[in-house]
Amino acid sequence: MVEKMIKNMIKNRYGREMVEKRKIGLLCFANDSGIGIQTKRLTKLINPDKIMIIDSRGFSQNKEFHPEWYSDYKTVIVDGFPKNYDIISFIKNLDYVFAVENPYNFYLIKACNDSNIKTIIQTNYEFCENLQAPWLPTPDLFLMPSYWMIEEMKERFGKDRVMYLPPPTDPDEFEEAFYENNTIKPKPRFLHIVGTLAYKDRNGTLDLLKAVKLAKEDFELVIKSQHKLPNKYIIDDPRVKYVISNVKEVSDLYYGFDAYILPRRYGGLSLTTNEALMSGLPVMMTDISPNNKLLPKDWLIPVKSKDTFLAREIIDCYYSDINAMAKKIDEWTKNLPDKNLAFEIAKKEFSPEVLKPKYNKLISDIY
Repeated sequence: MVEKMIKNMIKNRYGREMVEKRKIGLLCFANDSGIGIQTKRLTKLINPDKIMIIDSRGFSQNKEFHPEWYSDYKTVIVDGFPKNYDIISFIKNLDYVFAVENPYNFYLIKACNDSNIKTIIQTNYEFCENLQAPWLPTPDLFLMPSYWMIEEMKERFGKDRVMYLPPPTDPDEFEEAFYENNTIKPKPRFLHIVGTLAYKDRNGTLDLLKAVKLAKEDFELVIKSQHKLPNKYIIDDPRVKYVISNVKEVSDLYYGFDAYILPRRYGGLSLTTNEALMSGLPVMMTDISPNNKLLPKDWLIPVKSKDTFLAREIIDCYYSDINAMAKKIDEWTKNLPDKNLAFEIAKKEFSPEVLKPKYNKLISDIY
């Protein structure tokens, strides 16, 4: 259906199917944020003809700027979010413009519409501005990076305008971590990544700490964060270690562990989940969407309660069954899940070799 839609787009634009290569523009961040890593990997996958690098140092001062990531591509660097004149110059001679999360200036969508250039946004539901402001220009296609809230997006924008297509995670990037994680350790080592603290403790760190206090077995839990944590995130337990730092390579986050624990309270795309799986780490998560679409049932923690909050739309926020999580931590300490299964899940869902043909249906030569 999507392939047919895009063929129709091309016909509508040119009156016939073109034979020359579609020219793709991609908006990228060049830092170690989630969007930075996501756009870096997308660049390698789709090989765009032109890249707009958003220099985010003015509003993200703690993240190093890496324009060298894109040295092999035709690039333009803009200071902060692109201005209208940046957009007019960038989209010239393009057929598609691809962005992650949002366009960073909705004039991009309008200018592309006016020039018959097709727009694709790999969005996150909680940050989708079109939900809150329906008068904004709408991209031709929303790519959902997980199945979370995908039916709601289809209902709002139409089934032909929304589809599931996650960003890639390359197994080669995590090969060393995978082999190290398959070595035997004196006692199980669990990983939890706080990252940058999100609203309502999105990654469920506080629930995890409550569960650790109830767990009886001997294990090591390493909690990693990019920033110093508030006191409520610190517990005095010899099994818990805190690491506050930025890593040089993303794969370093997952090196030397047996499993990843992420009792996430809400949200769709979780790059750390995808990366942990690719590193051969079974992932313990809450039994909610999209986790229960991706992971085996016996890796999931039941939830006990929920509340809601307003982002662009009302979001359900879940809280883990603490006793059940403590019990599962003890179970995994005594008998770890299959690490090869974790890798196979990641390879099937997120590897470039699987995703490349799917992206090619959207942005490729069409004859």
